[in-house]
Amino acid sequence: MQNIFFLLLLFPLKLEAQVFKSAPIENGLRIDFHSKLMAEDRTIWIRVPASYYEQKDATQTYPVIYVLDGKTAFFPLTGIVSFMSEKDHVNYQIPEMIVVGVDTEKRIRDLTPNASTKQPNGDDAKTPEQKLMMQGSGGGEKFLNFLKEEVFTYVENNYRTNPYRIYVGHSLGGLTATYTFLKYPNLFNAAISIDPSLWWDSAKYVIKAPELLQAMPKDKMRKYYVSVIDSSNYGGNLNFHSNSIFNIGKEMQKASSKYLQYKVDCIPNTDHSSIPMLSWYNGLLFIFDGYHKSHYDYMKDPDLIESHFKEIESKIGLKMNPPQDIFEILVHYLTSPDRYPDSVKAKKVLTMALKYYPTSTYFQNKLKELHTKS
Repeated sequence: MQNIFFLLLLFPLKLEAQVFKSAPIENGLRIDFHSKLMAEDRTIWIRVPASYYEQKDATQTYPVIYVLDGKTAFFPLTGIVSFMSEKDHVNYQIPEMIVVGVDTEKRIRDLTPNASTKQPNGDDAKTPEQKLMMQGSGGGEKFLNFLKEEVFTYVENNYRTNPYRIYVGHSLGGLTATYTFLKYPNLFNAAISIDPSLWWDSAKYVIKAPELLQAMPKDKMRKYYVSVIDSSNYGGNLNFHSNSIFNIGKEMQKASSKYLQYKVDCIPNTDHSSIPMLSWYNGLLFIFDGYHKSHYDYMKDPDLIESHFKEIESKIGLKMNPPQDIFEILVHYLTSPDRYPDSVKAKKVLTMALKYYPTSTYFQNKLKELHTKS
């Protein structure tokens, strides 16, 4: 009995010894401001890559991905971009990027290029409910000016951006992403258009696509990815919608330009609400196809680092320095006794790294160590 009493006395002490601490975590910034162009309050969301503040010399710049419906799309998309690009995941499928989410709560106004009362099946609105749903449409050009003059300006003045921009939108957002890619090809290098509402105004911008594609400048690579749900289970109710998407792919095929790459991705087992997740991943893989190269290839031939990033410029249209993370992992492999030690190649990599990141004490010290040992 005395032993039991003694154990009961100890039990609360053990509970007190186990301390649980909570701390907030950060996945970017929410920025609220008053838009002069829109004459209303707006919100954008911004997340910079993991390496952004690690680089003391701050010479690296980053592509920017602008995603519409920021309130809902920003957080899952930042997770995908982080997983596909950052060294904590040992995954370099795509470059690290700055993600900017743009809230678009007045979607029928902001995300439609022109006013229309046409329905998703191509017919005119007949009922009061159908007409009310389309009311206020056609503000897309004003929204685009807001994006260019206020959002772009803020982001590019306050962050180390690369001129490579990607536009991402779903549904009506996919409509405006496609419209902008075709009508204003110099604004974005690539677009991810997710199950877009290309049925808008009796597929007006699919019909106009041939002339817009013909006028597209032949100066650099542009990439367009469009996803579409498998509508075979909907009894023909979505035929006009899905056919509009497939037809934009046909028009791009007819355009047949070496400066334009496109992909139409029909994703099974998805509906209009669930398709964004796979579309973000598949779309980024398509846009940055050829970006990733194995570190083992670089170790065999360090000269591949610079030649590969020159090749990326021609294949993808992305001009950027080789990331610091690539040099760091190669130096680790080539200088660690339990990895693949090779002092000659390590010196070559470090000399190259210091060309791009001359104030890096890590690279400086590693090179000194190697020279001291030799």
